[in-house]
Amino acid sequence: MRFVDRVAHKLDFFGETFSVNGNACQGMFKLLDTGTMRLYLDDIESMGITHPALALVTTPDVNLEMGDMISRDDRNYTVLKIATHRIGGNAVIKIAILS
Repeated sequence: MRFVDRVAHKLDFFGETFSVNGNACQGMFKLLDTGTMRLYLDDIESMGITHPALALVTTPDVNLEMGDMISRDDRNYTVLKIATHRIGGNAVIKIAILS
């Protein structure tokens, strides 16, 4: 089993269901800390964050675009930034910063 498949299996097993544009997807959420925020956002973007902001980790095949709305726990979040992480040229995870 390839690393990409193992990551997808873990997200399916441990992740939670969320809705993006009416489609159900699996992912893992965490509160956006300062270190993660500095990794993906510049100073101007980080000043515009509405707290509590979240970081979402999901599989790279989830169709996310900047500006999409994600529903979780009866609350709506907007996708501010998206990054796809690769290992050996293969997309492994997609991280989205939500506010």
